[in-house]
Amino acid sequence: MPTLIAIDGNSLLFRAFHALPILTDAKGRYTNAVYGFMGMLIRLIQEEKPDYLAVAFDLKAPTFRHLQYKGYKAGRKETPEELIPQFDLLKETLGELGIAVLSCEGYEADDILGAMGELAKQNHCQALLVTGDKDALQLIGDQTVVWLTKKGITETEKFDLAKLKEVYGLTPAQIPDLKGLMGDSSDNIPGVPGVGEKTALKLLHEYQTVDGIYDNIEKIPGKL
Repeated sequence: MPTLIAIDGNSLLFRAFHALPILTDAKGRYTNAVYGFMGMLIRLIQEEKPDYLAVAFDLKAPTFRHLQYKGYKAGRKETPEELIPQFDLLKETLGELGIAVLSCEGYEADDILGAMGELAKQNHCQALLVTGDKDALQLIGDQTVVWLTKKGITETEKFDLAKLKEVYGLTPAQIPDLKGLMGDSSDNIPGVPGVGEKTALKLLHEYQTVDGIYDNIEKIPGKL
């Protein structure tokens, strides 16, 4: 079966930037994030030998999430000035190599990864989605696996259906409910007060969904 690799460019470029010291080239351009990203990409190509390859990026325009919730990603630190020009440099480098660079107004890179995973499924391909965002675990399927970066970009953990069940005891369809219960501080999304990952997992293991939890709310000690 052919293999498609789709990479969350924003996620991995940020991680590469913070994993390496500031570097510049002979022209004085900052290059540490691009250097780290390309090293990861070359290793990935050598190990997986994909038939198709694409890197997705966010755009500056607001996404549909910003329109639905004004506090989405509020309070995030400004992008370091040394990193900002490296996005264009990376896109230019990928273009020179003939690697598809994808973006879509109103959507984020991980949304594009989800679309690529579905496209791969429809065309009978294996999809390997590479990101540092655990939200992507909801995209796992019979033909879709997620590689999560752990420390910088040198350590990754591959999640398929079995691995997700082993680690979290959940199915992909339960990941949105997990996030809804525990919230996501990185995106400034509030969860249920007093409910962290441990409690959220316990509730989902017992009641399967948020709707199931509220159908049995009287049985649950404490307040939700």
